[in-house]
Amino acid sequence: MKRYFTDIYESVSSILGGMSITLVHLFKARNDNVTLQYPEEKWPRPERNIGFDHNSYNVIRSRLHVDMDDCIGCLKCERACPVDCIKIETEKAPARGEDLKEIKHKGVTSNGTRKALVVTRFDIDMSECCYCNLCTYPCPEECIFMTGGPNAKKHPIDYEFSEPDRSDLIYRFAKKGAKEGLAELNNSKQEAEA
Repeated sequence: MKRYFTDIYESVSSILGGMSITLVHLFKARNDNVTLQYPEEKWPRPERNIGFDHNSYNVIRSRLHVDMDDCIGCLKCERACPVDCIKIETEKAPARGEDLKEIKHKGVTSNGTRKALVVTRFDIDMSECCYCNLCTYPCPEECIFMTGGPNAKKHPIDYEFSEPDRSDLIYRFAKKGAKEGLAELNNSKQEAEA
């Protein structure tokens, strides 16, 4: 019988001891949180030093970005992608190097290349992207790049881009209405010629 009451005493005392520790941490947690309330609060990104200048070498694996004013529609990035997450569609421009204000198309890139094609679709599915950076190297105009690194002046690094819906990870860089606007432009030119 003595053993029975001893077991009850030890059980109750160990439960109270454990609960007292829990209560202390519960009230202490409000003052110095260990957990970060993620969407509202973010840890500062630590500076990296791995032995060379980041501005001269693109090592940062971050979000892909496309400068559509410089894209000539050569499809080299689409062919270089090992996971086929880049989808590009082009159509022939009415005149090489001509600005098309109706569809907000610049005919000349920042490097001075005259565009012969209009990019009507340029989609990157970041849910499939393996961040290998292989698509950035073959681009003759350097219009596709990872954000941050040497491109930090154009676009700062962005490493937090989770989305609740997977379809939101498909980035559409082509100008909206380019395909329809180009078709209308071609139709109006054909009618004017006829």
